[in-house]
Amino acid sequence: MNPTPAPPLPGFEWECFACASTGPLTEDFHCPRCGDPRSLRATAGVPAALFHDRPESLWHYAPLLPVRNPFRAVTLGEGATPLVPARRLARDCGLGELHLKNETLNPTGSFKDRQVSVGITCALERGCDTVAVVSSGNVGVAAAAYAARAGIRAVLFMHGQAGAGKIAQACAHGARVLRVDTPAPSEAFRLCLDACAAWGWAHLSTAGMYEPWNVEGAKTVAYELFRQYGGDLPEWVVAPVGGGGLLGGVWRGFRDLQRLGLVDRIPRMAGVQAAGCAPLKQALDGGFSFQESLRHPWPDPKTMAGGIADDILFDGHAVLPALRTTDGAAVTVEEEEIKTAALALARDEGILCEPTAAVAVAALKKLPGAGPDTRVCCLVTGNGLKDLAFFQGRTSGPVPVKATLEAVQAALGDQA
Repeated sequence: MNPTPAPPLPGFEWECFACASTGPLTEDFHCPRCGDPRSLRATAGVPAALFHDRPESLWHYAPLLPVRNPFRAVTLGEGATPLVPARRLARDCGLGELHLKNETLNPTGSFKDRQVSVGITCALERGCDTVAVVSSGNVGVAAAAYAARAGIRAVLFMHGQAGAGKIAQACAHGARVLRVDTPAPSEAFRLCLDACAAWGWAHLSTAGMYEPWNVEGAKTVAYELFRQYGGDLPEWVVAPVGGGGLLGGVWRGFRDLQRLGLVDRIPRMAGVQAAGCAPLKQALDGGFSFQESLRHPWPDPKTMAGGIADDILFDGHAVLPALRTTDGAAVTVEEEEIKTAALALARDEGILCEPTAAVAVAALKKLPGAGPDTRVCCLVTGNGLKDLAFFQGRTSGPVPVKATLEAVQAALGDQA
């Protein structure tokens, strides 16, 4: 399915990372030379001050986002998230410096708000009154919230990895939620695409291979990191990978900065997946092109990190070159490592993240060549409030005491 046609958008073109060709937006978004999906690239110049001024939201960077009228953007104040130093975690992981880009503070609790805000704004500019997404949770919640904000309908195709808490959150925003009877996200995508084609809905899923407009918001993470690091970017940027849209988008944001002459190097990109669902590592180890990777879906994804349990790389056309051109890495982590990382982040740094986000923290000890002089940025993508059941079963509960100091001292023991 092709993106819904729209009038030409000045200041943007298509870019293919497989064969390095470009083309006008009047062409199909599939590359006529090699057949890969192409990504949007901003061609207009922007003032350097744009990247030095403190943003109030991601729409601060509207000149680099593919919308015609940013004053009519559908926004809840997404973006402009803090970069938090994590000294204890850095020491425990043997790193020289570690910062956490805290995306849990976006309006619905995940980085998906960035992508959906831009994607739904584009959909409204095309005259759509219904949006549909495939989701394991976070993008469905974001689509539901932003559709409510825009006053339009959202239909969510939730696949087998979707958590009950996220479904409840989406329903609270008034979305129509359909639980698709399949464990394979790719099958749910096909059903959603068919529905969009049949009834003229806007496809809002954050999968660039189907709808390149919908992943553009991820680029703004890179723009914010440039300002927060004062232009001195770290050696590594580490993020969870499901379909690959986040890491691929951040990489493309760094390319924008490089094209504008603001940076002379791009950090090494590390994509992290659960060992029970690792199509990214499979593609890199196998030397697959993007199209080859689609012919090798991961069989029977199994992991508690449901938000990245994608059987194919829906944005492999961007995330694979992101890793290959930056001397990056695909890292896998075991389920026990995910549990340990989520608890460590909460106890040592005060940030509660869901298991999907914790995979990036779990990978910090596995970065190739990283050591006591290495500077790392870890993207913490989703809030732990979305999956409190995970923590309730793995932390100590309250201790009953009588209302006396003696009882408190007895309960605390040497810690009193």
